[in-house]
Amino acid sequence: MSDDFSARLALPYLAAGQMQKHVTLNAALTRLDALLQTAVVSRTTTTQPGDVSDGDLYILPDGAHGPAWDGRRPGDLMRFEAGGWTVAPAPVGMVALVLDTATAVVRGEGGWSPLGQWLGEVQALSRLGVGTTADAANPLAIKSNTALFTARGADEGGDGDLRLTLNKAAAGDVLSLLFQSGYAGRAELGLAGDENLSLKVSADGTTWRRAFGVDRASGRIDFDRGATRRETTVFTDDGVYEPPAWARWIETVCVGGGGGGGAGLAGPAGTTRFGGGGGGAGGLRRGAWATADLTGGLTIVIGSGGAASGAGGESRIEMSGVGLARAGGGAPGAAGTGGSGGGGGGGLGERLANGGGAASTTATSGGGGEAACPDGPGGGGAGGGLDTANAARAGGIGGTGDVCGRRTPGGAAGTAGQASSAPDLSCGGGGGGGGNASASGAGMAGGAGAAFGAGGGGGGAGLTAPGAGGIGGGGVVRITAVG
Repeated sequence: MSDDFSARLALPYLAAGQMQKHVTLNAALTRLDALLQTAVVSRTTTTQPGDVSDGDLYILPDGAHGPAWDGRRPGDLMRFEAGGWTVAPAPVGMVALVLDTATAVVRGEGGWSPLGQWLGEVQALSRLGVGTTADAANPLAIKSNTALFTARGADEGGDGDLRLTLNKAAAGDVLSLLFQSGYAGRAELGLAGDENLSLKVSADGTTWRRAFGVDRASGRIDFDRGATRRETTVFTDDGVYEPPAWARWIETVCVGGGGGGGAGLAGPAGTTRFGGGGGGAGGLRRGAWATADLTGGLTIVIGSGGAASGAGGESRIEMSGVGLARAGGGAPGAAGTGGSGGGGGGGLGERLANGGGAASTTATSGGGGEAACPDGPGGGGAGGGLDTANAARAGGIGGTGDVCGRRTPGGAAGTAGQASSAPDLSCGGGGGGGGNASASGAGMAGGAGAAFGAGGGGGGAGLTAPGAGGIGGGGVVRITAVG
């Protein structure tokens, strides 16, 4: 060891018999003033400042320059006092507070580095705030835009795994992750008062609803409000359908166009004159396909409703020109003759669709069919007839659509059938009512079949002119995506 200076801080010793001992003592005190409770103004200032106070300390960065700073080494601790600058010795292990950044640095063999790099172990902290102030309610508080937890690899002495363990004291306690917006709760995931995993959500932070729970014993998931997503698209015109990316399968209903009602017969008294037959309803065809099996978009073709005495068009779903589902159009009602007025047959589908009613000259003409295909559209009612005595008969009512489900009534004599009020639920329209016969003038026209494949009503017979048949309802394709 030196006989002149202390080993670590290089404080000058007083020599025996030394003259002017106060000079040496004052130098030692000045150095202690710099090295104890050390606080430096900055460690990033590169230009030697002119406005300084006695006792100011600076750690020189790379590129520091000035009359007294030129030639000094980066990391030197510079002290200003009595109008001059001196280098204060900074031993390894010295801690200094950097005032302009409010950070602490430590002197090492290679220079100064943040205090945090030297903290190999920190134990029993009561509070820790990162970017914010921790308090009694939140002893650990972090205010940051990002956070990272990463596993220690085998080359770093770890095993590459990362597991966060959260533990509660007892079964009835809460262990959860609470997600907030504006400090109001929106979702909570965890063991909320029991030992089964659950997710709860809230719109206002006050009223909470459980979305799902997982039974820890069986692993079974219960979705309190369901988990399946459904989206229905209804086509009444030709188009293209692309299954959404989230859908796992699609369910389809294809309905053909309804047939038009036949016209009634007109003629003088003393002859038998039948009304026109009701038009047949369009066929109904259901399908369901996994979206993984669909190689492209689906082409949708909608069958048109038949004109008076005309057949309904076929509705279909195609993929790359290949048919996946077809529903035939309803046949037209026959025009009234002196001997008959037959109803048109229903279109082809899963089963034969509802046919149109047949005309009568002795009673009210037949109503449109509704029982042969009870979940499909109704057939059209037949037009009323005239017998030889010129007795006029009423037209038949239109068949009810979806008679076993969400009913859409058919029309009364000469009126249109009702369309479905909820096409996402029901695709069966009501058939048009057959027109009444007239013993004094023109027969009543048949009512139109409702949209979604209903048959048109037949026209009533007349003395001077026949009643025209009602038009059939256009077809429909309904597709429900499920995921």
